[in-house]
Amino acid sequence: MKRKNVFVTILAGLVFAGCDYKPRAGGVENQLHVVASFEDLPHIKAVIDSVFGRAVYTPAPETYFDITYIDPYAFDEVKRSHNLLVVSVQGIQDSTADRIARSVLPPDQLDQATGGANQVFSTKDFFARGQVFSLVVGQRPIDLINGLREKGSWLFRQYDKAFIKRQTEHVFKRREQKDLAEELWEKYQWRLRIQHDYLIIREQRDRNFVWIGRAFPYRWFAVNWIDAPRSKKIDHLIATEMVNDFPMAYYSKIKFTDSYQRTEPVELSGWDAWRVEGLWEHTEDIKGGPFISYVFYDQVTDRLFHINLLVYSPGQKKILSLRQMEIMAHTFATDSG
Repeated sequence: MKRKNVFVTILAGLVFAGCDYKPRAGGVENQLHVVASFEDLPHIKAVIDSVFGRAVYTPAPETYFDITYIDPYAFDEVKRSHNLLVVSVQGIQDSTADRIARSVLPPDQLDQATGGANQVFSTKDFFARGQVFSLVVGQRPIDLINGLREKGSWLFRQYDKAFIKRQTEHVFKRREQKDLAEELWEKYQWRLRIQHDYLIIREQRDRNFVWIGRAFPYRWFAVNWIDAPRSKKIDHLIATEMVNDFPMAYYSKIKFTDSYQRTEPVELSGWDAWRVEGLWEHTEDIKGGPFISYVFYDQVTDRLFHINLLVYSPGQKKILSLRQMEIMAHTFATDSG
């Protein structure tokens, strides 16, 4: 009886979710709460883990989102978290996640979902400001699985874009280094937004190399470029060779390994770029960690750029530091701003 009363309270909260005032979402930024009933979970856990299991090797794998599965009776405890996902297999009888789905979706949309169409729904600020709330519904497990296979990448991006937006506000909310950014623009005709505690480690103007960084955890952010490159079309091989040759030439005693190295085409601030991620190691000491590089050609300056991000934080998680550095990289520009 007590659990039934708790669930009535949860449903009442859903009814009033659309009121004007909503608190700010809270909790761990990259934690995803997945609400699923005990009956549904064995059927859907594998596909949820697959959709949200993207990882960076540091060298231990660290996922972009830490998934926590929640009993629907604990829904009220997590409904104002940053990342919330409710999963419901309507054809498997239970009285928990199914009732949440029926309370959130209008009857016509619920009918479509249980009929095999539009199984994946996502919206912002449903229970709290700064939140992404999604609902995945299917009549049978296979319907839900097929819906996630079709729209899983899209669903992942909804959470990832919101995470990046929140982290961007966090990274630059304290004493952004505008003077340093302006100094780099005047010297080199490129700019980026720089978090408050970064310092210049090394500049080599004759080698087109700028290296900034910060401590605790150690983060290195380097920019290197080639003026008027002979090849202006950058392919997978050119990008990979440029990245792997970089550390011994500019960092000294650091090399990038072949382990877990991955190269993929991406978009970076309007440029078609290559993104290379992998592991670095010290050639003399027992040190190492993850790195990410971007390689792209800029027509405005006729330069081939390489941006390298490197983290050293033994015993600690590194993915948040990497992602914050990627946010900085995505502010890189070669116009006057």
